[in-house]
Amino acid sequence: MTEAIDKHNIGSDGIRIHAFFGGLFIVLAMGMMALLTVVGAPIVVRMGVFLPAWISTLSLLQAAYGTCVFLAGKGACSTEMGTKKIEDADRRLFFEKRAGRVHLQALGLAFFLTIALVSASVLIPWRIPLGG
Repeated sequence: MTEAIDKHNIGSDGIRIHAFFGGLFIVLAMGMMALLTVVGAPIVVRMGVFLPAWISTLSLLQAAYGTCVFLAGKGACSTEMGTKKIEDADRRLFFEKRAGRVHLQALGLAFFLTIALVSASVLIPWRIPLGG
């Protein structure tokens, strides 16, 4: 196997799919925050943006590292014909450790993204007018 293949447990199609969903969920998180800001939702409710922020950061990091956390947990990698079990114990351990780092980074980034979005939403002065 080549060095590039050894460092990824998903192929180029998997990377594109993860990147697409990462972008989709970041747009969803920002749109959700804008909507919650416009309707004047309490800050506790606005913190619900953490879920799409976490999905977004996890997907984008999986694409960047070429490592699917789910497949790493199963000890598998994707191939053109589906998935196959990783036979080499060292390689399987490599992906398990990398998946753990990816997940921790995603949680941290999602936390900071959520705090940034909530902070920005508090600073936005406009609201929907309540009749006239």
